Amino acid sequence: MNTIITQQRLCAGVIGVALVMTAATVSQQTAHAETKADGVVAPGTVFADCEDVCPQMVAIAPGGFVMGADAGEEGRPEGAPHRVEIGYGFALGRTEVTNAQYARFVAATGHPVSTGCRSIDAASGKVEKMPEADFRHPGPGAGEGAPQLPVVCISWTDAQAYVAWLSETTGHHYRLPTEAEWEYAARAGSSADYSWGSSADAGCAHANMLDEDGAQGGMIPVFGGQAKGEAPAIPHARCRDGHAGAAPVASYAPNAFGLYDMIGNVWEWTQDCYAAPYPQAVPSDGSAYVAPATQCPLRAVRGGSWISTPFRNRVSWRGRDPVDQVTWIFGLRVARDLPEGVPQ
Repeated sequence: MNTIITQQRLCAGVIGVALVMTAATVSQQTAHAETKADGVVAPGTVFADCEDVCPQMVAIAPGGFVMGADAGEEGRPEGAPHRVEIGYGFALGRTEVTNAQYARFVAATGHPVSTGCRSIDAASGKVEKMPEADFRHPGPGAGEGAPQLPVVCISWTDAQAYVAWLSETTGHHYRLPTEAEWEYAARAGSSADYSWGSSADAGCAHANMLDEDGAQGGMIPVFGGQAKGEAPAIPHARCRDGHAGAAPVASYAPNAFGLYDMIGNVWEWTQDCYAAPYPQAVPSDGSAYVAPATQCPLRAVRGGSWISTPFRNRVSWRGRDPVDQVTWIFGLRVARDLPEGVPQ
């Protein structure tokens, strides 16, 4: 299939709140195709391998960064900091995969829809396994399957099936991002806790995370035994992002790499086996940490969600869950190999 590309030079100095694009704007930009992504593409190039079905992708240049954060603080699973050099270019989804995109995959393949999604029980306010909840009806705060909301209630196994279908459909190798690729792209050159800086309270123009809207919106589950009705006491950003639940993709300002919602909205599955702290054997070249299936019960998830506290929305924070886990705050973002490379 022909590859659709929009050439867009993205630099941190000009990207701001005024450039926040709606999903409709993102879709309109795809329509103005100029070249193909079959050869070397410039960093920041936005392209799609097909119309409608395919996610928009952003070309990411090779580079290095310090992955992780100091593990000295109790509860931090992201130590020890280590240098990673990604010596290859790759592409990452401009946004999280939407309900509309995932629904097309299900319709095209007949892939079984995962049910029994963990969601909020509206009566108790607790997170429970809801027998009939699925990506079309994920539960309170997740938007009842609206087309431009990020798809949720999908397992790591579902995500693998989706990228395999994209690969077959387009003839290009799609996959889940590695943890290193994800953090490199989420940081977008920043060494701070968030891509915009060190203050969660300054993040409401950039990310959909637990904030004043969520804390007062009645959608907060029980954390640590805290009773329903005491949700405002849960740590949250002291600002308002305009959404008490999930937001349509690309509702906030992108980071310096032109990627939307890397922080917040929904957690994103990665390829890696989860091990904490980072093992000595963790790759330093950007590839995934893998282990035999018997030694890999959990896969890493990244980015936090609309209901995650600011601490868990930091770029270095690492979540983990079994491959068959489905929840109303877990989704995905795809990666794609660029065999011809991306110049630095």
